[in-house]
Amino acid sequence: MKNQIRDSAQSFNPRAISRRRFFGCAAGASLTLALAGERPSKRKIAAQTLIRTGLIGRDGHAGILLDSIPKMEKIQLAAYAKGRPGEDITWLREHPACTKQTRVYEDCKEMLAEEELDVVGVCLPYYQNAEASIQAARKGIHVLSEKPAATTLADLERLEREIRQSGVNYSIMLDMRAMPIFQAARTAVQHGAIGEPILISSQKSYKYGSERPWFYKERRTYGGTIPWVGIHALDYMKWVSGQEYAQVAAHHGNKAHPMSPGCEDHAGLLFRLANGGTAVCHLDFLRPETAPTHGDARLRIAGKEGVLEVLETEGRVSLINSQGKTANLALPPAVDFFANFISGLRGEGQYLISSDVAFSVTRICLKAREAADSGKWVTL
Repeated sequence: MKNQIRDSAQSFNPRAISRRRFFGCAAGASLTLALAGERPSKRKIAAQTLIRTGLIGRDGHAGILLDSIPKMEKIQLAAYAKGRPGEDITWLREHPACTKQTRVYEDCKEMLAEEELDVVGVCLPYYQNAEASIQAARKGIHVLSEKPAATTLADLERLEREIRQSGVNYSIMLDMRAMPIFQAARTAVQHGAIGEPILISSQKSYKYGSERPWFYKERRTYGGTIPWVGIHALDYMKWVSGQEYAQVAAHHGNKAHPMSPGCEDHAGLLFRLANGGTAVCHLDFLRPETAPTHGDARLRIAGKEGVLEVLETEGRVSLINSQGKTANLALPPAVDFFANFISGLRGEGQYLISSDVAFSVTRICLKAREAADSGKWVTL
């Protein structure tokens, strides 16, 4: 099967680079190419320095940080701050990242005051993450936060100002950029495999589960499904295609989960692209509980010279060109998201999600939510 794919790919007509060269090198495409344009941190950590890491809360994707620590050298989980009073930390003590030296605090203020930390992960109920990140930045601590960066534009502006002033690096957990399928898709578009992208469509579909945490019940504490779920799709649509959003219209609502009225279980977004093209995105918490996977992310980009499709559940990127030749793209190795963040701090590479990207994509999501609330087009 691999030979059939390779032979089909090699017959593609060369443009900016040969299709033969593109498909032949896709599996080994460097992360540097995929991350072109990201800026390094202002404050680096020396290569052999022990990095003392803290974690605040466990809501969202705390595993992005915790699961990576045991695989890395010169990094330790120095401290954990409970995300809520009375939290049972048995789960933490059983995790391989936790050692006898890991200290546990009742809240993040106490931890930040007592510990000398280099990096902190922030995984609180989403509306609290901006403030915790600000407090860490004021201590000179680099921050990897759950997304979105903030749940209101006012908090986002305050957070951005504090991060800029502190000089620390800040990032958010948009780990889908680290997936081989999206790296391969971006490389293909960059190499002209489909020509100029014109129509982009994406999907994020999740299971709701038996229940959701308490803060999903209200918009004030949850922030909205567009900023929480949609941020992934809005990021990979833009990152893979290389296109900028110009305007957005949207609709969202809750039809199947009245127990959490603040959590929209469906949303649809329509974008006008800066190049005159169109992008659409649909989101839902309607994936059946019997489905084999929790999520079903998809991306389709139609360009002047071909169509590219990314299917998360199949781990596959397909490409058809203007001559009707089809192929599944070879995939590069997976990237460890937290290890990439640490490499950036050490000055050894570029960030998958820079501070600039974190603020920009969050702002886009909050304005898209505004468009859904108002029923009006919003300029981005």
